[in-house]
Amino acid sequence: MSGDPGGAWFERVQSRKRREREARIDRLVAAARDRGEDVDRIFWSIVHDLEEAPMTTNRRQLVEIRAPVPVSDAIPGLSDGAVRAVLDRLVEDLARLQVFLCRTEHLDDRSLLRLLLTRIIEEPVPDLPASRGMRDWIDCSEFPGTHPVGSGAGAEVQPEPGAGRDRRLPRPG
Repeated sequence: MSGDPGGAWFERVQSRKRREREARIDRLVAAARDRGEDVDRIFWSIVHDLEEAPMTTNRRQLVEIRAPVPVSDAIPGLSDGAVRAVLDRLVEDLARLQVFLCRTEHLDDRSLLRLLLTRIIEEPVPDLPASRGMRDWIDCSEFPGTHPVGSGAGAEVQPEPGAGRDRRLPRPG
């Protein structure tokens, strides 16, 4: 795993996040008990995860697990091979956080990397521990990625091939 060989640091971070989440849920259950409300832990866990969890970004989560996260300004200076290597590493590290991509074929590697670094990993997300039961799916089909083929008015627009990338993307295990 890229930022944490062996995963020891990753597991320490996730263990801390699990403890903090459980403590916050305990407080929600205790407050419900004090108000004479239902104390079902599953209910309050859902309330916590959807409404009460602190917010962060995937960038902050990646930095927290010591995964390398380049700045988008570095993209223009990277060779195609370096772009592919950085993209592959970033996608693998996001998968460790249970963040998975789909429908990326219309984006070339450089465009997908730019999208991830400038938008996707900057969006607010609940700061929850990585869990097989909780996954984020990023559908990249909503982001433009077509490039004109030919020239002049009426040039046909064709998608830039992702070279079968979607088949290679990490999936939940």
